[in-house]
Amino acid sequence: MTPRVQDAQITGGRAAPTLLRPKSAQDFEACKVAYLQHLTLRNLSTLSIRQSEQGIRFFVAWLEGKSIPNLHGVGRETFEQYKAELMASQNRRGMPLNFNTVRGRLFIVQRWFAYLKRKGFIITNPIENVKPPPRVKRLPRGVMSTQEIAKVMAQPDLKTLVGYRDRTLMEVLYSTGMRAAEVSSIEVQDVNLEKKVARVRKGKGAKERFVPLTTPCCRFLERYLAVVRPELAQGIRPAGNNWLKKYQTGGNLLFLSAYGGHLQACWLTQLLRGYLTAAGITRPISPVHGFRHTVATHLMESGMDVRYVQVFLGHANINTTQIYTHVERKSMMTQLKSYHPLEKAGNRLRPFAAEEEDDD
Repeated sequence: MTPRVQDAQITGGRAAPTLLRPKSAQDFEACKVAYLQHLTLRNLSTLSIRQSEQGIRFFVAWLEGKSIPNLHGVGRETFEQYKAELMASQNRRGMPLNFNTVRGRLFIVQRWFAYLKRKGFIITNPIENVKPPPRVKRLPRGVMSTQEIAKVMAQPDLKTLVGYRDRTLMEVLYSTGMRAAEVSSIEVQDVNLEKKVARVRKGKGAKERFVPLTTPCCRFLERYLAVVRPELAQGIRPAGNNWLKKYQTGGNLLFLSAYGGHLQACWLTQLLRGYLTAAGITRPISPVHGFRHTVATHLMESGMDVRYVQVFLGHANINTTQIYTHVERKSMMTQLKSYHPLEKAGNRLRPFAAEEEDDD
């Protein structure tokens, strides 16, 4: 007999459903809720949990479209069919789904089934050995040169509170390579200007790390903390739609909005995109992640060991960091063509003696 579903909690005080004679909605929903609660207890980010919920929802909708009433009807062949249809499907723009997107959706379902087996929801895991499509490794897009970085950083008006905040934000991004969610959630006590280090407490996968701060970054942070942030904390713009909901809600967060509230990741993207446009950079660049790609590339080009870059960026796997070695090699080839004596000589090199005789 299949064990009862023990981990799923159904709202309204109802008992958890069983898999003995499940109804389709109850079966799928209970298993999904239990897994999402498990992810929440593991302290995963809200974004990761939302992506997992979405991936499971897509799979369940596909199963219901195939008239598969419960999880016991899922076999290896069923999952292989789902994989094939994902690889043949298109996104909203009519383009084929990215292989990495397909991999992500398959991994979500496979991790879900692994949890269900571990907790006794299902007896066997028929899809654990299904191989995802190969990972597509692409060079990071939107790497800026040192001249472009300087041009972008020169855009904020340092005579205004918001402008000085934005410049300080850019200095932190280029100094630390933080992700958008990390820089938007960093707090004042996480910054140590004496040791020139910042603590990232809410990194990807709920991992913590310490990142160094450059001297220019510390100088901007010192004045920002002493003069600018206290003014922002008071709320310099108590106007607009629903401003009372945002007014002075930033707490101990390092970077505050004009309302004194939380400067969320979505606002960071919009904010920095405007400065990129003002700097005349029109090629595709991720506003926040572009700084992360850029500092990682510049560190690799300057000779920093890839292992240090891995720790600096907070990558769990060094293979993720290895992508920047490809950028370094590309830069190395450009440098070689510019500085190698034989490349600089070009057509001025004397040919072999035999070739000279043939030409005569």
